Amino acid sequence: MLQVKGLIKVVSSLAFVVSLAGMSAPVVQAETVAAPLGSAEIMPTDSSIKKGQKIMVVVKDTKKQTVAVYNKNAKKTNKTVKMGSEFTAKAVKKVNGKKIVKVAAKKWLNTKDVAQN
Repeated sequence: MLQVKGLIKVVSSLAFVVSLAGMSAPVVQAETVAAPLGSAEIMPTDSSIKKGQKIMVVVKDTKKQTVAVYNKNAKKTNKTVKMGSEFTAKAVKKVNGKKIVKVAAKKWLNTKDVAQN
């Protein structure tokens, strides 16, 4: 009788382990399917943007979906621009080692945050 109970415990524990292993396989597969959706995070930005080119805002932090707006002296302001916004580059300059692109009267964006359209 004790041997049968021991055998039942072994078989049930093996079944439990196999079921857990079977449940983890779809999770791994779902992660590999979701990986290509992260390509927006690694979209290459082009630092050779010229005046008059169409540019689009690219977000590296997908949680906030916004990038900072700078002033003409490359200082951050409290304003932001949403991901996917399209602008025409009005001017490009380098200030304090940071390349910025003018997109409106007082709005400048870091060239690392935009890509050519």
